[in-house]
Parts: sequence; C-alpha cells; structure tokens
Amino acid sequence: MLKKAILNFKAKRILKKRSQELMTDFKSSQKIAIIYSDLFENEKQIGEIVNELKKEGKEISMMVYCHSIKKKTTALPHFHSKEISITGEIKSDDLNFFLRQSYDFALCFDQSRHFVIDYVFSQVKAKCRVGIRTPSRDHLFEMMIQADDQQTPLSSEVLRYLKMIQSYEY
Repeated sequence: MLKKAILNFKAKRILKKRSQELMTDFKSSQKIAIIYSDLFENEKQIGEIVNELKKEGKEISMMVYCHSIKKKTTALPHFHSKEISITGEIKSDDLNFFLRQSYDFALCFDQSRHFVIDYVFSQVKAKCRVGIRTPSRDHLFEMMIQADDQQTPLSSEVLRYLKMIQSYEY
C-alpha cells in the first residue's frame, strides 16, 4: 500500500516536470515503444499490431509487465513489481535500457490499471503517449482511445487512430 502511494506520487511528479515536445506524425515516426500487461487481450493481438507497425517501417521496443512472478514465461523483455523498489529504483537491466531510449510514440496496452505500469509508463521518453481511455489515468496520456464497439479489440483501435496522426504543413 505504501509502495503504491509513493510510486503514484512520483509518477505524477515526473509527468508534471515533463516538457511538451512537438509530436511527430505517424508516417515520419521511427521508434515506437509498447508496454502491455500480461493480462491484456492476448499475445496474438499484440503480435499482429507489432507486425503491422513493422510493415510500416517502425522500430518497435516492447516491455511486458508480469503480474505474477510465476507467469514470467514470455520471451520478450519483461518486468515485475519486485524489480522496482518502494522508492522507485528500477533493478531490471532490460527495463532500464528500455527507459533510456527516446521514442516518437509510446503505446500502453493495459486495462489492469496497475500502479507499477503507470509508474514505468510515466518515465518513458516519448513525444506522444497513447493509451486506453480510463479517467483515473488521463494524466498519463496525450491521446486516449475508447472503443465503443465490443467486436473491435481496443489494441486495433489504438493502431487505427495512431495511423490518422498527420502533420499539416502550411
């Protein structure tokens, strides 16, 4: 409980200090970060999104949050709450490397609303952060997606709207 309060406070403080950068349009973007929870939809859906982004010529960096240490079966870089101290110190080499990179877009596919994912996502260096609409998390994202159609996976909706981001030159 104390860890949650401290990490939530630190995440909000990090986001307040964040300077606004000019957002890159999707076509000229190069690097995209994806953070998702092992509880989100399914691996197949995430794989389809990654393949679609790679077809568009994007470099993808992924990080998976494992809710349970026992669930660490993914071959992708992953992290767990035990790898982040109560003060927010990150003890994972994979996660530290991921957070040192700069991205054009950062996508968060998480519906669990876990405070550790929020803390990590607040530290991602991206010009635009995109996530699933959740009123309690609106401070994390510059762009939020809400799918009203139950037939369409939220991750597909995020990708569809991301592709709509264009620059208008006058």
